[in-house]
This record gives sequence, C-alpha cells and structure tokens, in this order.
Amino acid sequence: MSKVPRIKICGLTRPEETEYLNECKVDYAGFVFYEKSKRNVTFKQAGIISGKLDKSIKKVAVAVSPDITMVEKINEAGFDIIQIHGELDMDVLKVIKIPIWRAVNIVDLSEADKLLDPVLKADGDADHKIRGILMDAPDFGSGKTFNWHKSRRLLKAGDRSSPFYGRDLIFAGGLNDENVKEGIELFDPDIVDVSSSVEGENGKSRDKIQKFVNAVRS
Repeated sequence: MSKVPRIKICGLTRPEETEYLNECKVDYAGFVFYEKSKRNVTFKQAGIISGKLDKSIKKVAVAVSPDITMVEKINEAGFDIIQIHGELDMDVLKVIKIPIWRAVNIVDLSEADKLLDPVLKADGDADHKIRGILMDAPDFGSGKTFNWHKSRRLLKAGDRSSPFYGRDLIFAGGLNDENVKEGIELFDPDIVDVSSSVEGENGKSRDKIQKFVNAVRS
C-alpha cells in the first residue's frame, strides 16, 4: 500500500496564493528563478510572497543551470531547498549551503540511472548535498507527463545500488487531481509536485489546489 506523500505547490507568483497553501497545509512552496518561465519571480517578489507562508511550509528555490551568483543569492534569501534543472557544475555545487533536489527529465525510467548527473557518484560532497531526485517530464513546466507505463517501478527502499536509495523521490510532470492517485500507486513517491494543473486564468487557483490536495490525501 502506498504511503501518503508530502505535497509541493510550485510556481507561486502572487502573495494571495499563500492563503491557499496555508489553508491546505501543504508541505512545500516553490519559487521559480528562470527568466524563460511565465512563473519567474524576482528575489524581492519571492521574499514578499514567502513571508506570508506558514512557518511549517518549506521554501524551495527552483533554478535552471544556476551559476555561482544565483546560488549565493538563494543561499542568502533563506530558502530551505534548491531544486536544480539543467546543468550542475562542480564549482556551483561547492557553494550550495542547503539541500539539493536534482531534477531528471524522464523519457523511460529504465534509463534513469544513465540520465542522473554523474556528480552523484563523482563527489562525496554531492552525495551528501543531493537529498532528493525529482522525476519530471521531458519538458519541465509543460504540464505534460512522462510515459509512466513504460517505466519500471522504483523499489528504492530496498535497492541500495539505486541512486534513489536514501533520498526523497519527488514525482512531478503533468500531475493533476485525476491522475495523481495512479501515479502514487505506481511510484510510491515521498513528495508530489504540481504547478500547471492548479492554475486558473490568473495564477494559482484555490479550488484546484484543494482538489489536488484532497486527491493526494484520500
């Protein structure tokens, strides 16, 4: 039987959205620092929004191939976790002071080991800092899933050779209130991560977040 995973709502852009997360008592709030994303925010905006979150909700900074300057800003801004898509250079890794969630764009989970950044095995510091691996669709932020049924189930709890062993498994990519139950049953993730499907015409939707949270916790 699958456990009930923790919940991350990603891509906050407005202060009022924090009310929805607080009401639903989610576990993580994500802030995107990537200029090409429609959910991109400045550090000033993120500070204003995150200041309204309940203290129990952890703040996740989402970055794409960050440089040292970006990482230093994230370190100083009081985030709990940094979620990294794209490249992760060793020089950048060394200056990160908070736990890392390393995103992997999945086509077929049977190939996941090959896709994982070599830094996982190349450096002891990386092994210590990378506390979660986020499975995402080939085009992150697209609201599309990867092909779940061509992907093997991860038995990370009992497989010490797996790079997922001892790390949080974060499940993302096209999740919504209708498919998240199936995804949880297939992959038994520690955390589910949603953005696109809980949005309305103007940012995050209270009703859609509630429906998603109810689907996860039911």
